[in-house]
Amino acid sequence: MSSFFIDTSALFKRYQPEQGTDIICRIVEDTTQPVFITSISIIEVISNLKRLFEIDKVTTEEQFYLQRSFFYKDATEFDIKILDVTSDDMVLAEGLILKRYMKPVDSIQLAVALNLGLNDLIFVSSDKRLNDIARADGLLTLNPEYPQG
Repeated sequence: MSSFFIDTSALFKRYQPEQGTDIICRIVEDTTQPVFITSISIIEVISNLKRLFEIDKVTTEEQFYLQRSFFYKDATEFDIKILDVTSDDMVLAEGLILKRYMKPVDSIQLAVALNLGLNDLIFVSSDKRLNDIARADGLLTLNPEYPQG
């Protein structure tokens, strides 16, 4: 049985349909396999949903609140494990950045996943470069937009 660590770029597909949404929905809804996210992802998802409504004007205020409620319902209904960022994660995130440039949030997401220390962990991200870095650091990866590649 695998465990999944889903970063925000992939998790967001659950709440705003786009390429890869079906794969993320299957992962989240399969309660036989642990799913992990960071507490940072909560804020990133809510911020991105708010941007769609307030800045991009592609959703309504009502849709924003429905998507937000759906997100919080998922966390409890599907027992998504929300991981707080620790000082050990921050130390590792800095080390990841020193090895190669990474966006700060990406380095934190990857550090939390690596510090889980699970052999069967699959790092799920829609960011090709982040997946490449995760693979180089020993994680199995899945890009829901291109599950075969």
